[in-house]
Amino acid sequence: MSMALDELLKRSQPRSSQMLEHLMCEGVEHAELLELMGRLPRHEFVEPAFSHLAYSPTPLPIGRSQTISQPLTVAKMTMWLLSYARLGRVLEVGTGSGYQTCLLAHFFNKVHTIERQKSLYLQAQTRIRSMGFNNVEFLHGDGHLGWPQKVQMDAIIVTAMASKVPVALTDMLKEDGILIMPIADEVPSIGCWQRMGDKWKRLESTPAQFVPLLEGKVDA
Repeated sequence: MSMALDELLKRSQPRSSQMLEHLMCEGVEHAELLELMGRLPRHEFVEPAFSHLAYSPTPLPIGRSQTISQPLTVAKMTMWLLSYARLGRVLEVGTGSGYQTCLLAHFFNKVHTIERQKSLYLQAQTRIRSMGFNNVEFLHGDGHLGWPQKVQMDAIIVTAMASKVPVALTDMLKEDGILIMPIADEVPSIGCWQRMGDKWKRLESTPAQFVPLLEGKVDA
C-alpha cells in the first residue's frame, strides 16, 4: 500500500475505514475516489433498518425492491469511467439511492440521471441537492428511452441488468464514448465498452448480479 493510501486509511472515519481497507485489498488504488467514498455518508443512502450494514461488502435494500450495490462494485464501475471516459457529460440509468450519482457528480462536469420509481427519484433528488451537488439533472422516466433532449454523452452507466443495450442509449453515446452496463448472459456480468463507429470494444468485465432493468410505464 502506498504512503498516500495508508494516510487516507488513518484519516478515514471509523465507520468507513474497514470498507476502504477492503477496497484497497481488492485493488482499488484511486486515492481521490477512495477519499470521496470515505467521506460520503453511505449509511444515509440505505433503509434505516440496514444503516449498521451500510459499509459492509454487500448490496442493501433501498426500498421499492431496489438495492444499493456493494461498495466494490460501485468503485470498479467508477474506476472504469475514470480510466477510459472523457469526464464531460454522463448519463446514469437508475438513480436508485443516489450514491453512485454523487460519485459521478464529483468527477464529471454534468450528470444526467434517470429513475423510474417516483419515491426513489424524489428521495435521491432531495438527498443529492442537500449534499451540495449542483451539476446533476434528474428525470423521472423510463431509462430505455434515454434522455429526452437526445444530448450526446461522453459516457453512459446503467445500474440495472438487461439482456441487451437499449438502442436509445447507444444512439446517445459519442464516438469513443464509454458504456458500462450489467448484461444478463450465461454468466451475468458488468461490462465496460468503448464505442468505435458501429463496433464496440470491450475494455473490462467482471461477474455481478443486479436487479433487472425494467421497461414500460413508470411508477407514478
